[in-house]
Amino acid sequence: MKKAVFILLILGIAVAGLGWRQWHQTRGLRHANLGEFDPDMTAGLLNGIFQELGAEDPPVYFVAFGEARTEPDEAFIARFADHIPPVRSFTASVSTPNGLVLETSTGRPGVIIQIIHATEYIPGTFDVLVELSNLPARHNRFFYRLSNVGGEWKIEGRKPA
Repeated sequence: MKKAVFILLILGIAVAGLGWRQWHQTRGLRHANLGEFDPDMTAGLLNGIFQELGAEDPPVYFVAFGEARTEPDEAFIARFADHIPPVRSFTASVSTPNGLVLETSTGRPGVIIQIIHATEYIPGTFDVLVELSNLPARHNRFFYRLSNVGGEWKIEGRKPA
């Protein structure tokens, strides 16, 4: 009888642990969607980052949101339909073991721009945490200061996270 109770207790703890883990992971996905980011603000941020990365000019940019890398919706990606280099959802990419990011359909190398979170600094000004896949770990996260100037979102500065 004691063995049965012990076994049930262990199974209960294991199921509860797995349930908590699943809830914790999906909770992050729920909170990392495009609805948390103003689309105009996000587009302004991305355009500024594209200009920064212009010297490197990767053949394709990939966009992801939140820590869990939620993909942007089609309407958001459509804003960049005529952009060169092309802008895609990060789900159109694959990462290689040596850290390269490649477009799955063409094999072209690219950069994932992961917009993790935005915090309002003062009204109309945000600090946005962004991770860039083309930089080494621990040197790939930055806070971008983004302000609405005359109805247009512009990057005012960048500092390492």
